[in-house]
Amino acid sequence: MIKKIASRKALALASALALAASLLTVSTASAANKTWKCVPSKSKPVTVRLIEFFAGPARTPLLNAFARQYEAANPGVKIEIISPSQADSAAKITQLLQAKAVDIVEPGGPLLGQAMTAKQLANIYPYMSKTASWKGLTPYSQFQAQSFGKKSAYVIPNGYYTKAAFVRVEPFKSAGYKNPAKAIKTWEDLLTAKKIQTDNSYVYAMRGARASFTQAIFAIRAYNAPDLNSGGYFNPSTGTSMFNNSKSKDALDILMKIWEDVSPPASVAWGYPEMVQGFVDGVANYLIQDNEVIQIVDEQYSPFADGKWVMAQMPKGPGGYSAQDVSGTGWSVTKASKCKNVAAGFIDFISTDPQASSFARAYGVGPFTLGAAKDPFFKTGAWAIYNKIGKDPKEIKLDGTDVNQACYGQFFVEADADMQSMYAGTLSTADALKKWAAYWDGSACINTSKK
Repeated sequence: MIKKIASRKALALASALALAASLLTVSTASAANKTWKCVPSKSKPVTVRLIEFFAGPARTPLLNAFARQYEAANPGVKIEIISPSQADSAAKITQLLQAKAVDIVEPGGPLLGQAMTAKQLANIYPYMSKTASWKGLTPYSQFQAQSFGKKSAYVIPNGYYTKAAFVRVEPFKSAGYKNPAKAIKTWEDLLTAKKIQTDNSYVYAMRGARASFTQAIFAIRAYNAPDLNSGGYFNPSTGTSMFNNSKSKDALDILMKIWEDVSPPASVAWGYPEMVQGFVDGVANYLIQDNEVIQIVDEQYSPFADGKWVMAQMPKGPGGYSAQDVSGTGWSVTKASKCKNVAAGFIDFISTDPQASSFARAYGVGPFTLGAAKDPFFKTGAWAIYNKIGKDPKEIKLDGTDVNQACYGQFFVEADADMQSMYAGTLSTADALKKWAAYWDGSACINTSKK
């Protein structure tokens, strides 16, 4: 696992502590429900339990520091931060939700849709819409918060994850690529880059463990775009899922060739930390990952300014397009919480600048507040690639609404198992796509292209 805490992150933590001089106090909501009317005091203390989905050294210490600040400003309030490993977080959050033993959750991956279907999350819009943090959210963050209906909010965004390519310079230059940042323009180019390989160094950092199916989604969307709905799983031209499209088989066939020809054999077992470490160690020279990986590569391999690695856009399909979700996760108050106003008050606090900006900068996620969006940090150095992505009309930005569906949770598990079978050669790409098409076009999923 990647555990190093950088000095820059430590400085961000210190800065956050120094800047957060103005603390919000817990207030009572106007809702009739008594769970919105907790009045903590030293004699009647209240404990709010928060569980992270993306716990890690870049953000967990900062959350704990914010918790201590909030406690100091609100006598009788105790904020308990639960930080499971990312491999265990989904199961732990599900367990605590079912046990009604947690107040604030970070419903990452498939959890948001599942929790909404199970009616485990509270609508906190009546509270949050009156707060300073709501006014400070970017318009897109307010849109994401209301993804289950206008004037409702079941999750308050805490950062955005945008995919880009991390490219090691020397292997590409040694193989005759004058501009490594432009060496890979398409998924086909990953195959032709085989000439950079040596005995112990490969082209592509494939993801083979948990969430490996996302690799297929990257390629399939690139081959289907621009014929994609805003949620990213359906072709508006046909009104069916993208898995029905013949282009999807071309994409999945290419991905399997990339696995066989230019990916490390060990990557069949690589999850998030292993694929990042594979890039850092030079086992793989081309990595597609989220923006928070910038700081990890910066610290564990080489500073971006040294020029040993560059950023590039994701590979595109034959039509010159790519597509990806520009979404993330956030904080939700559980319906089981007995002190929702206290829980929502803490979310308000950590979602308000300077806390929110410090969190985004220290953790390396896309800014979700107006204050952070103005920070030059997110526009320079390695981060400059996201400005290029944002301005590229042929890299389609999806809103993640299909991923929020309850059906996504089961697909996540089944598609991961199917990827393992395809890697092993026991499942054909055609049969995998038939299975996925039947799932998304069946009654379990809503065809959002027809809404």
